[in-house]
Amino acid sequence: MWKHLTLAVCIAASAVAIAAEPAPADPREAELAAVRQRICPAPDAPPLNYAEAFDPEKQRMAPVKLFDNLYFVGMKTLSSWALTTSEGIILLDTVVHYGVKDTIVAGLERLGLDPAAIRYVIVAHGHNDHFGGAKYLQETYGARVVMSAEDWVHIATAKQLGPEAPLPKRDIVAKDGDAITLGDTTVRLVLTPGHTPGTLSFIFPVRDGAAVHKVGYWGGGAVSFLDADQTDIYVKSAHRFRDIDPAIDVEMSNHPFFDGMLPKFELLAARAPGAPHPAVTGNAMFRRWMDAFADCAAEAAAAKRAAVR
Repeated sequence: MWKHLTLAVCIAASAVAIAAEPAPADPREAELAAVRQRICPAPDAPPLNYAEAFDPEKQRMAPVKLFDNLYFVGMKTLSSWALTTSEGIILLDTVVHYGVKDTIVAGLERLGLDPAAIRYVIVAHGHNDHFGGAKYLQETYGARVVMSAEDWVHIATAKQLGPEAPLPKRDIVAKDGDAITLGDTTVRLVLTPGHTPGTLSFIFPVRDGAAVHKVGYWGGGAVSFLDADQTDIYVKSAHRFRDIDPAIDVEMSNHPFFDGMLPKFELLAARAPGAPHPAVTGNAMFRRWMDAFADCAAEAAAAKRAAVR
């Protein structure tokens, strides 16, 4: 199925586009527009250039402390997040297998964090640009790898995108509503199938000084490679996650262009003391963001059905 995959066809050009476009009057509106553009690419969009899009050298960037307990250790096109707790690190997604050491491990060390403190690796979905580094982290640091039952099967049976990644040893099998707790922090796991059969999305707290916020981490993006029925499942999952917790006020994903994270990093660097945190957008914005995924996916499903009539 991967030959049809246009997984965020703007991936390779995303960094260039962000740099070339003028700063929008309202970054939140630009974020929603980017979701719509990349979830529903034009029919004549070029195929994904995997080597360009996920090249750690070309897409390398410095790690970022986003919140007091959350750090970005990914690439311009792929996210990996280190959630620090009182008893170690929970890592969310692992980039590609050939980038894990230079991206995640080096990023943690640059931040003054110890990669050996990684206790859990939670993989949102079974595509090798997200589970790619899991085996290395599992074998090197003894990290427990968490994935849904459906996606433990998926990584072993589905054709991978680009260079094949080594598979981690089957470990923790997550169910809808499960939680991973480490020390003082709990990550709630929500089964949101669609992008893959067992995509997981996450809910967890982050701290900004005395303020505590709640992240809604959407685990799956593109729908271009799905058939209409699979896309319908995706839409239902997106609606469910949109409504799941009215306290969510931070939207996040495993590709920086979906959550507008690169511009937010720039705003964070320029943030004045006491100013609002650029990644805290409120529940209404989170709901609009999830609607952008759902609405565009619904349009894609309708177009696919119309094409076969």
